[in-house]
Amino acid sequence: MSAGRPSPAPRVRRPDIRRPVLSARAGAALGVVVILITILAIPFREWITQGARIAELESQVAWHTQRVSDLQAAHERWEDPAYVEAQARSRLHFVRPGEVGYVVLTDEEVAAPETTQTRPMADVPQGGPWWSAVWTTVERAADPAKKSPPPAPAPAQPAQSYGQ
Repeated sequence: MSAGRPSPAPRVRRPDIRRPVLSARAGAALGVVVILITILAIPFREWITQGARIAELESQVAWHTQRVSDLQAAHERWEDPAYVEAQARSRLHFVRPGEVGYVVLTDEEVAAPETTQTRPMADVPQGGPWWSAVWTTVERAADPAKKSPPPAPAPAQPAQSYGQ
């Protein structure tokens, strides 16, 4: 060792003392923030949904206002007798007395309209009471593959008298 200098003291190793990650004040502030967020979340969500609902209702009001104005304009048109006559002539093909009415058919009007195919009418048994016929058609409608019972025989005709 050198002569005039004191020797450095040996370092004592202390165990690792970790500082807390969060101080008490920071933890309390964080807790207050979490509580405030929790308290304010529901009213904020309601505020957002009510704003959307108000916008939707305003668009409905605008649509209904436009619809009312359209209907009022149509009502005013129908108040005019000339408009009514023009509509009757074009839609119903009305003509004044002495006039000759012509209808021009286009290719679209000439073509037969498309219809759905239906099953043919069921053979209704003849000669029995009416409720028997109704019940037979109900049974056939429930199960078309099932064979229906043979129709009831026709009622007997009264015998001819010899004098006639």
